[in-house]
Amino acid sequence: MNLFQHKHQKLILQCYPAGKAADKKPNSSELSYLLYYASTRSVKLEKVINFLREKTQHDFNRNRTGNLQVTLAIIQELITKCNDNLNVFAYQVCDILYTIISSKDLALCKSVVKTFGILCDNLDGALFTGDKEFVRIFTEVFLALASLGKDRSGVSQYDWQMISLMAINNISKCLGYNQTCGKKFIALSVPTLIHTIVTNNPHSAIQQKLKSSLHEEDNGKRLSRAQLQKSQKAIAQQIDDDFLNDTLTLVDVNEEAFSSMKAFFNTNTASQISEVTRAVVQHNIVNGTDLEWGASFLELCITWIPVQLRFVSLSTLLATLGRISIEGNSKSNYNTQFQYARYLLGLLSSKVNMIGLSVSDIIQQLLTLQTDLILKPSDLDKSDVSILTNIYSDCICSLTTHIYYYDQVPDSIQEILVKVDFVLDSSFVDDNNPTVTGEQVQDVILQLLDNISKTFLILKTKPSSISRNHVNLEHWDISLGLLAPENEFDEHSKTILTTPQLINIQAKYLKVFDEFLRNELAVGKSRQSYDPAYKQSRLDPGSQGNDILHNKDTQENGQDFKKPDANQYITQQQNFISHFFMYIDKFFESYDSPNTELVLLLVAVLKHMISILGLNFVSNFIPFFHHWVMKVNKSNTFTQRQKFKDTIAHIILYYILKELDEQYSHDLQNYCKNSKLYKQILDAVEYRKLHKFWVHGIDSSPSDLESTRSNRVLPSDANGNPIPVRVKPENIEDFACGNNFLIVWLHPQKPLLTEIEKSQISTHMSTFNNDSRNTNNMFSMDQGSLFGSGPGASTTAVAAAALANSSSIQEESAGHFIPPAEFVQRSGLSSDAVSSNSEAGLYIGLGLGTAGDITMIHSEILQYSQHFQERGLPHANGLTTILRTVDSMDTTNDGSIYTYDSKYFQSPRVTDLKDAVSAQRGIRLAKPNFGGANGHGTNNDTASTANGSVLNRNMATTDVDSILSGLDSEDEAAFVV
Repeated sequence: MNLFQHKHQKLILQCYPAGKAADKKPNSSELSYLLYYASTRSVKLEKVINFLREKTQHDFNRNRTGNLQVTLAIIQELITKCNDNLNVFAYQVCDILYTIISSKDLALCKSVVKTFGILCDNLDGALFTGDKEFVRIFTEVFLALASLGKDRSGVSQYDWQMISLMAINNISKCLGYNQTCGKKFIALSVPTLIHTIVTNNPHSAIQQKLKSSLHEEDNGKRLSRAQLQKSQKAIAQQIDDDFLNDTLTLVDVNEEAFSSMKAFFNTNTASQISEVTRAVVQHNIVNGTDLEWGASFLELCITWIPVQLRFVSLSTLLATLGRISIEGNSKSNYNTQFQYARYLLGLLSSKVNMIGLSVSDIIQQLLTLQTDLILKPSDLDKSDVSILTNIYSDCICSLTTHIYYYDQVPDSIQEILVKVDFVLDSSFVDDNNPTVTGEQVQDVILQLLDNISKTFLILKTKPSSISRNHVNLEHWDISLGLLAPENEFDEHSKTILTTPQLINIQAKYLKVFDEFLRNELAVGKSRQSYDPAYKQSRLDPGSQGNDILHNKDTQENGQDFKKPDANQYITQQQNFISHFFMYIDKFFESYDSPNTELVLLLVAVLKHMISILGLNFVSNFIPFFHHWVMKVNKSNTFTQRQKFKDTIAHIILYYILKELDEQYSHDLQNYCKNSKLYKQILDAVEYRKLHKFWVHGIDSSPSDLESTRSNRVLPSDANGNPIPVRVKPENIEDFACGNNFLIVWLHPQKPLLTEIEKSQISTHMSTFNNDSRNTNNMFSMDQGSLFGSGPGASTTAVAAAALANSSSIQEESAGHFIPPAEFVQRSGLSSDAVSSNSEAGLYIGLGLGTAGDITMIHSEILQYSQHFQERGLPHANGLTTILRTVDSMDTTNDGSIYTYDSKYFQSPRVTDLKDAVSAQRGIRLAKPNFGGANGHGTNNDTASTANGSVLNRNMATTDVDSILSGLDSEDEAAFVV
């Protein structure tokens, strides 16, 4: 016996009870003193751990298991008491644990795994980054513990398996300290966990556990979080008790495996989530795990990830597929790609919520995978490509219909259409050796369009319970190039698509667009009347209750596209409807003799648009009707292309006249079918059939024009020869002017646009995205900039206020709108605004006059509009001419200078009136001599109006005499606005 022991040695040895029992425990009072001694100075702690290390080796060699149990108990207390100085003795602890593990004693290994867990709880990242020897020995300890449960059988097999599973559960706390070590620990742990789980859990058990993780019961009720936590704590306590009492069961082992796997996924470290996801999928692929089981298991694992990071697993799968695609699709990696794609589909089609998922980015990556699969060279069979393509398509549809935010579906469809546009553009090449074939481009575009079709089908059959915005017409603007690609893309290149391939693409596009019109476009219920003069019981327009009812109607039924000027489809000439007609025109220019089946689809689409858009469709169609109709007196020069366009024009106008009476029954009262235009269109059709100008078979069934065998008597000349029948602009003009409701919205002289202004597209798209409504507010411009400011603008300020309040005045007035007397000068034009030539007796003051004159003009139009609301607009040729002149001047606000609406009145711009009068008289206005604030004209009146006011604007010329000399009559010379 050594009589000269150091103090730390004496303190340690006193902790060991006498005897050779296998279940010794340290003496408590001596252990307390030892812990106090070791914690006072790090030098003492180092001496203590080194002596324990020597004693462990000594006891191990002599098989003193009882002493080893005491050593492990002392180490557990040292780690807990001296965790601030753990870096001083962590290496020695691992060395002691590794030595004891090699004994293969079950009781000792149970104590070792408990000690290892305490060590993992108290470790930090410093040891993993600065001490390579510790990392090495720590890894060896973990490997030794994790391997204890392999291939065990017999009575204690559950105990050995539990030791391995507990070690894996403990190592999950150290994965984030060192990336290299973390990857190694994951790679070593995942196979053991999955092997245990797949052995003890069939697919049905995984699905049941998944349902429980999603907080759902069989009856659809959700489990509370408190119930779940209580259940997990009870399970963990039961496992600890059974482990301590040597009464473990298969259920305990199974639950510990799930708990350990959950510990790997339940982290806020994105890199760890990515690595463990990849490890799970890769293990299942390599070991041939059943695909359905593996997909459900991965879905279960994703539920354990914090909800805001679940998208990381999805991105990991996509990144792997992207890497395979970049390396090249081949038979060697087909199985891997197929498996990853199926796991990806499982996640996207599941009920697992993924907050923060970038839907647009995921859609773009999926579209890239899909297109690369078809366009890039590979040795895959066509069947293999088809299988993968369909999986990616299902992924896109599943993601699109799994709603995370309101605009998700429109954004997803927009991404697909952008991809279609890109692929079509890439089909135009300059050389004769393209890298892709026309068949490949065709297959890609057809597949992309099929993605949209599948999405609409799923949304129809399985509508989402979550509110969402619907795809609108404007989202399809970018895809219209499919109707006429050679006119849309690079004119110096030639497409590799053949005519049959292009026809297949266009047919698919029209079918998908037609599905969109019938299934996706949110169309609200039509109101009883669109005429504000119709006195129907309704709440006050400004009341809160009316807003609530209107919003509810919009949410439940969608937007009423039949409402005139919905989404500014009439006043904004650069809109989707007009663009659609432009591309139809280009479509016919692309073919000498268009494909009949293709034209049949086009007519069906146009007829559906008529039923949905009503007057908005008609207003944009009229200019193209006149553009497409043939001049029948030149029948010898007709081409097949012209016959097609002429036939379609008459078909569409015929169905327009039929639909309008039903769509606006209260406002029109069967006016269209009883109109002269209806008879003219039937005569025109019959004349074309008689002279074989009519193209049969392009009107979709049931077809009124094709099935009707009319015995109509056509107009004839004195010799009995049929007079050529053509619907002319004046015929449509008479049709519009014959009804008080139609005259507001139908403009027969609307200019024909054949080119699209891209800036107008972006502006209109941003303004009317999704379920927007047209709120055509009257007075949105800055009043000061229009009328001026300062002391001289008092009259204009009053006028502006009057105009701003005009809508409320119209609602409250039961009779005609009569502007207040202080706002209007009944005598007509202000005498202060003009000067008189005493010799000729003529007014020679040219221009718009004073602010009072402008107010008068505004007020008279207001009064005239109010009169129309109750009695209908008379056929005033002079006013109609001015309005049309303004229309031709202002192409950005096509239509009348006023916008007819139930609540608002669009005040005309001063520049519109000026340009209208200028164009009407064919003159240039001279610089006006405006009156000042007191009504007296001055030569220097800039002080009375603000800079930039239209009242101060210099006109083009001041040579009044030369202007007057050019007028046709003295009456015109006296004309002053």
